[in-house]
Amino acid sequence: MIRKTILIVVLLIALLAVSASANYWEFLGLSDMRVLSIEIDPINPQYICAGTDSGLFVSFNSGQSWDRQFVNLNVPFLSYDPHDNDTLWALLAGGSWSDGIHYSIDNGNGWWPRSYMLNPRRLGFDPVNPGFMYICFEDGILKSQDSFQTYSSANIGLPDLNIIDIKGDGTNQLEAYAVGETFVAHTTDFANSWEDIGGLFNLEDYNPNRIEYEPNGPETLYVSCYAYVAISFNGGLDWEYTPTSTVDNVPIACDPQIAGRLFVGSVSNGGVLISTDAGATFSPFNDSLDNLNVYSLEIDANGRLFAGTEDGIYIYDFSSGVFDNQPLIPSSTTLYQNYPNPFNNRTLIEFILEKPGYARIEIYDIVGKLVKVLFDGSVNCHRSLWWDGTDKNGDKVSSGLYIYSLKTPDQAIFRKMMLLK
Repeated sequence: MIRKTILIVVLLIALLAVSASANYWEFLGLSDMRVLSIEIDPINPQYICAGTDSGLFVSFNSGQSWDRQFVNLNVPFLSYDPHDNDTLWALLAGGSWSDGIHYSIDNGNGWWPRSYMLNPRRLGFDPVNPGFMYICFEDGILKSQDSFQTYSSANIGLPDLNIIDIKGDGTNQLEAYAVGETFVAHTTDFANSWEDIGGLFNLEDYNPNRIEYEPNGPETLYVSCYAYVAISFNGGLDWEYTPTSTVDNVPIACDPQIAGRLFVGSVSNGGVLISTDAGATFSPFNDSLDNLNVYSLEIDANGRLFAGTEDGIYIYDFSSGVFDNQPLIPSSTTLYQNYPNPFNNRTLIEFILEKPGYARIEIYDIVGKLVKVLFDGSVNCHRSLWWDGTDKNGDKVSSGLYIYSLKTPDQAIFRKMMLLK
């Protein structure tokens, strides 16, 4: 009897351990609210703002409770200023007298109007110049050099004025991308003129919705489409397309800590898709996600994924257990095979360390000549890097076989990869 009791206790402990280590979506609040936008304080992730179709909500305790700031207003966009982490921007829409751009300097507890304008959709920031911003509308684009204290029209060259999304380039000043119903346009002169970047026409069920750049390689662009995700590895010059099992794909979130990992949401009962190979493949990511109409996605500084659905906010904490059968604490230092391989534009190199420490990634040609040092510094166990086929001077290298290595104070690991042009 005692032995049987001990066995039952052991089994219960094992089951509890498995439950504790499993990853799944958890409900965070705002039931019955359609969550259109989410933003998390980049310094203090316990501060969360959620824009819905019936007001703005703020939590100062990681979603345990919520305070309502605006009532009966659409809040389609929220973002901290990339040049000033103390300033939070919000767009209010819906056809009321409050429509326009508003800001907060106390994590959303208090708000001030900056400029009133009817039904703004999305806000974009220049990556270099503070105050250089864009707002898109159903009838065009406005731009400002002083955070919308003053602004002007910026529509020259757009194929159509119905602009769904706008995004500043990840690196280059004065560059931005605008998404229309049937096009993506690019500017290099702060929207003095736009040019349709092409490459996306004649694709069935195209209908682009959102554009994002890869944080670990800003020349990589992702565009969510009706039944596809379009990917460019060279700033929009060439495009690849990955069909999805979902339709009406809208929000995109790129993981800033893991290159090539991104999430796409569907507003037509498709839930969330995940890609770990820069959009080459997508898989459903809906375990315990009770509402599959996803209008917004956001990743906080701790790597947690937030999904704004038709019925509140859900959170997925990758640090709470095992994901993709990979241990959070690696058992050994590993250098993974690059992906894709062979490749022609760029390839992803990923490694993990047994414990935090120094690492160096080097690339050699087939005769052993050092081509480039891709990384040299401290790592907190995991790192993903892009190599774009250039040498240490930024010049394109020739096709052929290359060797890449991971060097730590304790060991060196080598792998081969093939560049094709």
